[in-house]
Amino acid sequence: MPVRPHLGESTENYIRRLARANHLKPSVLHSVACGPSNWTGKPRLDRLAVLAGRSSDHLQQALTDSSTPRRRTTVTGRYETLPKGIYLLYRAIRQDAENGMSPRRLAERHGVSRRVVRQALTASLPPARQRPNRYRKTPVIASVRHLVNPMISTDMSAKDIWTALMDDHGVSISFSTLNAYVRNQRTGYRSPTQPIC
Repeated sequence: MPVRPHLGESTENYIRRLARANHLKPSVLHSVACGPSNWTGKPRLDRLAVLAGRSSDHLQQALTDSSTPRRRTTVTGRYETLPKGIYLLYRAIRQDAENGMSPRRLAERHGVSRRVVRQALTASLPPARQRPNRYRKTPVIASVRHLVNPMISTDMSAKDIWTALMDDHGVSISFSTLNAYVRNQRTGYRSPTQPIC
């Protein structure tokens, strides 16, 4: 049975409504919409369009999170990979710079950006990674901890807990976040920011 998406609706909410209208479990429909490689990830819009009997363009216009990328990237949208021997790379860049090569030519020769060339000319090693000052005060798992903890005590697997949350409680949560929480609870690890339950 086709279900019309509401303007501004999330993909997870639309999948829940579509599943209920067709007497399916939301977790099953979510898994089919994701595909076989990553059944707990972000649903693929082309697969969801086929399941819903709608066009991909229609779903993309209606669903708010349909255009967000499936994989996380950096702020610039791409990862910059540096060779393993950073110290040797920086030394080679400095030696070539002493021979009169321009920063653009140095970047092309060593396969790095001009920012890396500037860093190599001013420091012997790359700067330490800057950590953000503010972290999330309440983790995502905090809102469903009261549902997850009893399931952990009954020795349910993380997959079964994820499925139960989606099917029985209408809650969508990242499987990797849930899996890490379940693993930490079973091993007794408690992060410094995690409150005692």
